[in-house]
Amino acid sequence: MKLTINVRLTALLLASSLAPVAVLAACLPGPGGERLYALSLAAATALAAVLLAADGIMRGFASPVCRVASLLKCFTAPAYRLESAVAKEGWPEAQGIIGDVNRLMLELSAYRAFNVDQVLEERGRAQALIEAVPDGIMLLDDRGRVVYSNRAALRLLGITDPEKTTVLPEAVRNGAFFDVFRAIIASQEVFVKAEAAVPGEEGTCTAARNFRVTSRQFRLATIKRPGRVIVMRDITVEKEIENARETVFHMITHDMRAPLSSIQGYTQLLGKELTPFPEGAKYLEVIMRSSKRLNGMIEDILNTIKLEHGTMELRRGIVAAGELCARVFEIHEPLAARKNIRFSITPLPAGVAFPGDAALLERVITNLVGNSLKFTPQGGGSFTLLPRGGRGGGVLRGGYRARHS
Repeated sequence: MKLTINVRLTALLLASSLAPVAVLAACLPGPGGERLYALSLAAATALAAVLLAADGIMRGFASPVCRVASLLKCFTAPAYRLESAVAKEGWPEAQGIIGDVNRLMLELSAYRAFNVDQVLEERGRAQALIEAVPDGIMLLDDRGRVVYSNRAALRLLGITDPEKTTVLPEAVRNGAFFDVFRAIIASQEVFVKAEAAVPGEEGTCTAARNFRVTSRQFRLATIKRPGRVIVMRDITVEKEIENARETVFHMITHDMRAPLSSIQGYTQLLGKELTPFPEGAKYLEVIMRSSKRLNGMIEDILNTIKLEHGTMELRRGIVAAGELCARVFEIHEPLAARKNIRFSITPLPAGVAFPGDAALLERVITNLVGNSLKFTPQGGGSFTLLPRGGRGGGVLRGGYRARHS
């Protein structure tokens, strides 16, 4: 029959308690001198019994459990590796605990090794991908300290000793990026975008470069406040292409305006000087209308450039809805007639007006109506400009609706 740990402990405690009592009972009936001897012998026996019981408990249970506890404390350290299993010793209960702990630590060691290998492999892949990107990429914590950075970012910022704790913007050696990084780190915005112009080095053939620096907040479990991921991209070629495109647009619009002004001016002179006849007036009207459309296209190109640069300004005024509809109708009536499309306008009530930019509104509505007529097949239906509140298509700004059937 197996003895449990409770039975063993109870037996040891009883033995250590009853041993001095038994010695005292055996020696106490003698004379006075023998009684003193019996008491001394009983005290010595009690001390010996207690020491033997404590040693038994320590050897059988306490020492093995303390050794396992110490091993578990070491096992929780990140770099600890279990070299061999713990030897079983002590009472059967202590041996059972040691066996279970051995099995648990072996399984955890295998799991830890597998996960560490996985993490290292994934980290190696991510690092290889980030290093292959020509853009500078950095991760900063909430205090501006560098968590990770590829070599391209360190090279751009002029940081030569990344092994030490690097704090931005103090560690930035390239003056072109210092103010940009200071503004980004101080910003509370989730997304920040800025540009930095890096001048070419003196005495070398290195050309000036332009960089777009974008930053977005992110959160890590190890930091309280959000950190930032920062990307530095070389946009020198993009800038050159953009500048070249703008230059071409400005040249085209400038060179087209001179002959266009001549066409319009001489068309007006011909209308005044020539003997009026129906066909001639119609031809001159077509020329003038086409030149106006060409002038509108030039304005669209210039407005596109202004919109991209954020310099577009609205010229607000009071727009007469009836006049706006009439101009749109006049421009597109000949095209509708050539395609045998019924194109009509419903007169607006007198005095209908609204605030807006008349020129831009006319260009927008002209493009919408022009596209509708352009992609409508020959004889393909009717197109009507209606007052606001009429039935049919979507509402267009300008005080009217367009119905296409």
